Amino acid sequence: MNLLQPVFAIMILSACWPGEDRDINSRKPSAQIIFVGTTPCGQMIRPMHKVSQEAECALVKWTLTLYQDPVTLKPTTYKLSSVNRFIVRGTNMYSEPGTKSEAEGKWTIVQGTKTNPNSIIYRLESDKPETSVSFLKLSDKLIHLVDNDGKLMIGNESFSYTLNRVAN
Repeated sequence: MNLLQPVFAIMILSACWPGEDRDINSRKPSAQIIFVGTTPCGQMIRPMHKVSQEAECALVKWTLTLYQDPVTLKPTTYKLSSVNRFIVRGTNMYSEPGTKSEAEGKWTIVQGTKTNPNSIIYRLESDKPETSVSFLKLSDKLIHLVDNDGKLMIGNESFSYTLNRVAN
């Protein structure tokens, strides 16, 4: 038992010793930001989610991951995963499990819109301009889809176009 005491003492001291990776106050900002939400399946977002304009799409569940350079925290790429739910004819129910889609591309931060020059816009770019969309940063935890004029998209009685930050 006496032989283990120095080992335990070393373990305790090393666990308590302040190290660069153990300093709570030096927590670095994350290189990825994740937002989720459920929105109406409006005409403007259908191309990005690969939903035809004629489809009876009811809602879209979004998972949007924004990646940043780990050093500068400047925007780099995004990954959008979504599930599109359709109305089942003859019922008031949605399709299960829904149609999945994914999109990737670059994102940028743009300062201002026509109606609010002090706003911050997250722009998701795509190789197809019709699938690019923009979000107004409402706070560090909320973003809201905006139309091509920078105006807030209006939801319906069940869903808005706001995504909530869930990680990092």
